[in-house]
Amino acid sequence: MTAVVPTAGGTFNPDEHPIYFTAGGGEFNAGPYVLMAANELMAGSEEQRLRDLLDAGCRVLLDSGIFWLTNRHCRAHGITMDEALGLAPEEVDGFAELRERYIYLARTYGDWLWGYIELDQGGRDNKRVQRAALHDLGLSPIPVYHPLVDGWDYFDELAATYDRICVGNIVQASAPVRLRLLHTIWERRRSYPHLWIHALGLTANEWCLPLAPDSCDSSSWLAPLRWNHQRVETAMLRRVGDLPAGFRYTRDDSASYQAAARLCADAATALGRCWQHAAHRAGELVGGPAGARTEAEGALR
Repeated sequence: MTAVVPTAGGTFNPDEHPIYFTAGGGEFNAGPYVLMAANELMAGSEEQRLRDLLDAGCRVLLDSGIFWLTNRHCRAHGITMDEALGLAPEEVDGFAELRERYIYLARTYGDWLWGYIELDQGGRDNKRVQRAALHDLGLSPIPVYHPLVDGWDYFDELAATYDRICVGNIVQASAPVRLRLLHTIWERRRSYPHLWIHALGLTANEWCLPLAPDSCDSSSWLAPLRWNHQRVETAMLRRVGDLPAGFRYTRDDSASYQAAARLCADAATALGRCWQHAAHRAGELVGGPAGARTEAEGALR
């Protein structure tokens, strides 16, 4: 059997799961688990924000910024997101600049990051080429699998080769398709007990109890700030209702906005803690946390 390739990240701990990473939010996103994209770290002041989070002991996952880049490209050229994601890297506006910055960040902070996600542009053949080029530079990114376009044989290839993979496309799928994808991934990963799966763009929700990825990320915690509506409250990761309208922030009132931002950040942290508690409790009920992850998830199904 081929030895599993470890992905980089000096603060990654396979026993520390599940994890919900909060994305976006700037100064209000204070951790403890934060996803930052390379496109958010193009300037020195933005890089200082990364250093501050690392100095504070936060677990930081570096995203390549490809999702942002392809979104920008498809808007500029009037093509769909699927078409943009299928383009060869050199055909995407700004790819070379983003890649250069990504390599700098991975080299500089890799030992302090939780991990960094590969440059997943252009389908699985291009992803293989880009990943090999990064390996030649001494970098070991987390590969990305897109179930709607890559085929399940590619999942098996990555799962057998690496200790961690990311799964994309989930957030763009309809709810029924999203659920089927999570179920299929959960079943297939049972053949790879070493494997850590990170679901890109997925907010921790009730599906994450029986069909659990090991980690996920989203920026949905910012929705009340982006669109000024009241927060949706949850219980055991399931949405149960909206807060009263009085929880909306007052437009053009900085203090009100900041209070709403802190509330959103605290709620996102609580959501992650709830997921961890529920998963650990399920592990205890089926005989202890060591080696009991999939059994615990099965008990919640």
